[in-house]
Amino acid sequence: MRQNGFTLIELITVIVILGILGAVASPRFLNFQDDANEAAMLGMKGAIASAEKLTAMKIHLDPDGLSANQSRYTLDNGQTIRVRGKLPDGRWKNTFAYLVEISDIIQVSSNNCRNEGFKWCVRQRNGGWFSSRGYSDLGTGRGFVIYPFGKNLNRDRCYIYFLNQNRIANPSVVQPSLVGHDFSQCST
Repeated sequence: MRQNGFTLIELITVIVILGILGAVASPRFLNFQDDANEAAMLGMKGAIASAEKLTAMKIHLDPDGLSANQSRYTLDNGQTIRVRGKLPDGRWKNTFAYLVEISDIIQVSSNNCRNEGFKWCVRQRNGGWFSSRGYSDLGTGRGFVIYPFGKNLNRDRCYIYFLNQNRIANPSVVQPSLVGHDFSQCST
């Protein structure tokens, strides 16, 4: 009488095949978090670029909202933001926090994004930081960088950035703001 079942060789073969499939497929599944972070950061980048353009247009159409020294602008809701060269200033706290809404973000003074309860960190940077990475050759201005939890701003190139390059509030030649991203070191 013959019993139905699997031999030890057949079971080992199935286990080896499952192991190979797991080794091949797992990096694709593990990379979903990085892909999701990159997609979210691209959304933030688009929101920041749109807010910068809309605010610049609003300042152009309604210059009465500018302060006497043209360093501040009053929005329709009464909130005052910083401006440089009639463009939104490159400060998160004094400007873009009022222009875009990003949840789970905290402004930090460290290069490490390790604040539990927040998915994103934002850090102010000066023009020299942007120049040292090849994003601007002017070396002046104010900007900020948004990067995900668990990343180090100086070690991991995994962020979006904004830089207003204008040195004074009303320069004779206004430089365009820079809005960009670097995802070259987002993978864990």
